[in-house]
Amino acid sequence: MTTSTPGPTDQYATRHNPFVYFESITRSPDCAANVVNFDRLAGDLESVATTPNLAYITPNLCNDGHDSPCADGQPGGLETSDGWLRRNVPAVLDSSAFKQDGMLVITFDESEAKTTGPSGVAGGTGGGRIGALVLSPFTRAGTASAVADNHFSLLASIEDMSSLPRLGYAGAPGVHAFGSDVFNLRR
Repeated sequence: MTTSTPGPTDQYATRHNPFVYFESITRSPDCAANVVNFDRLAGDLESVATTPNLAYITPNLCNDGHDSPCADGQPGGLETSDGWLRRNVPAVLDSSAFKQDGMLVITFDESEAKTTGPSGVAGGTGGGRIGALVLSPFTRAGTASAVADNHFSLLASIEDMSSLPRLGYAGAPGVHAFGSDVFNLRR
């Protein structure tokens, strides 16, 4: 079984889940208990106590807008991706854990650029301009940042918020973590 090519019944792609590439995670006995299917999130969101400190959600290759049409015959593309977001984002935003101190980042991953960007990080600044939404009780609605962040910036931000050392390219010189350009609303 491959986890890079979608089939009609399983459209999951390992390459979209960076955590399974860290041996310190996959070797941990907690991995099987904590790297779980998305359908478990609804129950976790029922209270602050059961909501994980970090939930990394990556839709399958159909719901992420990548494939069009999808392997199971759905239309795919942005139409299917938008529908997935409309069905799932409200549950996160309505949860007590999100309202307390949450952050939901919706971003995209497609790029063909293979250059070194201004930060000197291999892969450049994420391969060009892609969209990202940061929703949080600490971010004013309508905020727009002119800072050139990338996927390593997101990882660095998560690591900094969790008081963890920066891994891989997140620790490269010039990688910007989210700051007052994103978190601009005091509570």
